Amino acid sequence: MTRSAGTLDRLAALLVGIALIGLGAGALIWNTTLVSGIPELVTAPELVDDTGTSWWPWAVAGAGIVLIVLGGRWLLAHTPAAKAKALRVNGPEDLGAITVDLGSLATAAARTLADRPDVTAAKGKAVIDRGTRTLDLTITATSAEDLRGVIDAVDHTCAHLASATGDPSIATRTTIHLSKDPHHDHHVV
Repeated sequence: MTRSAGTLDRLAALLVGIALIGLGAGALIWNTTLVSGIPELVTAPELVDDTGTSWWPWAVAGAGIVLIVLGGRWLLAHTPAAKAKALRVNGPEDLGAITVDLGSLATAAARTLADRPDVTAAKGKAVIDRGTRTLDLTITATSAEDLRGVIDAVDHTCAHLASATGDPSIATRTTIHLSKDPHHDHHVV
């Protein structure tokens, strides 16, 4: 999911949550005497009058189109990345073809990086990103001071992955985060 999709998700969840809390609270206190002046019946005469105007169908159609576009965009942003299939490597003639599970390769690379004392967490997966098989590593470094060593280790690991696959069409992508908790135990996710 992209950063903008994540932000939109949080905003939409906040707005829907506030609306649901408001509706729930209103329903709870509707027939009580906790708040004075609550009407027994809610009406919207202006809205009823507007439904008879010539612009009303166009406004409803426009709102519907906007909601369809926003809903489609939201669904596309949440489509999970396709997993990369096994890589077929030509082995010696007497052995035939060999396949390499790219997901396991990415997980093993992440495990190797997670064993470092300057890394608190690491995970790896193999995805198809814009048509390219990609080994995607996400690393959490213990601190900014350790970043140079982590970057060097990531470069070494990615070079090793390129060598291990022997296929120049396989990409690697690494995201490095800084740990928020300096006392965090290190682990592989």
